[in-house]
Amino acid sequence: MNGFRIRALAGPTCVAALMFLGGCDASGPEQAPAAGPAAVPIVARGAISFVEGYDRGLALAKNDRRPILVFFTASWCQYCHQMANEAFTQNQVVNLSRQFLCVLVDADAEPQVCRQLNVRGFPTIQFLSPDGGPLHRVVGKRPGQQLVIDMQTALQAVARLYQPGRVLR
Repeated sequence: MNGFRIRALAGPTCVAALMFLGGCDASGPEQAPAAGPAAVPIVARGAISFVEGYDRGLALAKNDRRPILVFFTASWCQYCHQMANEAFTQNQVVNLSRQFLCVLVDADAEPQVCRQLNVRGFPTIQFLSPDGGPLHRVVGKRPGQQLVIDMQTALQAVARLYQPGRVLR
């Protein structure tokens, strides 16, 4: 959301602004980071399975040579929950998600990752190459049909990067 936050709006202005932005800002409740187990935790959002934790997901994707779909979310973000319950349950989205290693980053548990990748609005989906290079970013809640297009765009970018005969640097 380009670094700005909505602090307080009243009445219809608030509703209109939230509908326009379609996402939550990073000013949710402050919570202590949660410690995770050493095993690779898998969580579901909608009908998609996600690896919990950015570093874990990046390591797995590099090992598997799969592009990465990183879902930046927060427990307090209503748009994140709506997107998970709506877009992440649509057949096309679920089928395309299998071509990615899907990673969930909880903004409260991993605020340093959000800062490092300049994530300020939620939900954010960052598509990365298998090596962790940025491909495409989506900020704000998206309907399933739009998310399908975003996923296809990321997959096309990966295909261009890894064309036979192309020298990677």
